[in-house]
Amino acid sequence: MPFDATPIIDDAKSLGELDGAVLGFLDGLAVCESPNLRPIPPWHASLHPERMAGTLRVLVRARELIGDEQRWCRRTYARGWRGIPVPVQSAAAHRFCALGAIMRAGGELSVPIDDAHSALEWQTIRPVQDWNDDPARTHRDVLAVFDASIVAIERSGASRGSGSGVFSRR
Repeated sequence: MPFDATPIIDDAKSLGELDGAVLGFLDGLAVCESPNLRPIPPWHASLHPERMAGTLRVLVRARELIGDEQRWCRRTYARGWRGIPVPVQSAAAHRFCALGAIMRAGGELSVPIDDAHSALEWQTIRPVQDWNDDPARTHRDVLAVFDASIVAIERSGASRGSGSGVFSRR
């Protein structure tokens, strides 16, 4: 019964009972199962020369934070030793989601995280937190997206003559 006490006429339907056309709105969307390197366009904020080195430092440090699968998590930015959600900058935090790792890295390095977050989102094609929390997502997928973001920024920076060489996998 709804909050206004109006009786419900029909029983609730599960998604399986709905017409397929109703659920067809996802058919045209690209799903990033195994991320490939997407070149970062020249207008992207993460490619401003004065901010590129900081962006790369944040991405590299964030990748280090979750490099071990035991240090990666889902459904919260950070978790403590017993799997309890904790603030990202807490001394008790030892497991991070992709975005939580970026937040922690930015805090450790005292570097803004907006460009690193944006660069990672450019590779995932979805909000990073939603992409990270997808049950089908693996730790390997997350590391691959960090690697793709780092390489894409370095390649774009090198093509503009401002590559920093922070992390290279050529």
